[in-house]
Amino acid sequence: MIPLSTAAFDPKWFHDYQGKYYQFKDKRGIWNGLRAESFCASNAIAFDECGCPFCEEKDPDKCEFLRRYRMYLDTLSFDEMYQRFERLSKEIQKYDGFKEEPIMVLIFYETPKNRCSERTEVLKWFHSHDYPIKELDYPI
Repeated sequence: MIPLSTAAFDPKWFHDYQGKYYQFKDKRGIWNGLRAESFCASNAIAFDECGCPFCEEKDPDKCEFLRRYRMYLDTLSFDEMYQRFERLSKEIQKYDGFKEEPIMVLIFYETPKNRCSERTEVLKWFHSHDYPIKELDYPI
């Protein structure tokens, strides 16, 4: 599995304290520092414009943040995104000598219990393009 961050600001350890675009393999052989910038909510929404960027109480069906984020996702080309993931997967497979193609995992830095989470809209976006993905059932 290859983790791809969707955060506006990754934890510094994710880039080995070398800056936002530094990528490395940790001592366990896990790639860190790879990003899925297109899914970063800050690309679509200025958080100060929304009253509930990460609220626990609001109804997700009425959440202005999620509505704006979904509008943004609908501007993305699914085919282009899929091709980007495929290229990255094949590059890492070749570089690391994996026998099987690695699985790309989108990382959202929030609790899965957050009802107003962009993760739910990303799941819906993939499903709307007949590409069913699911939440990783962790620990595996």
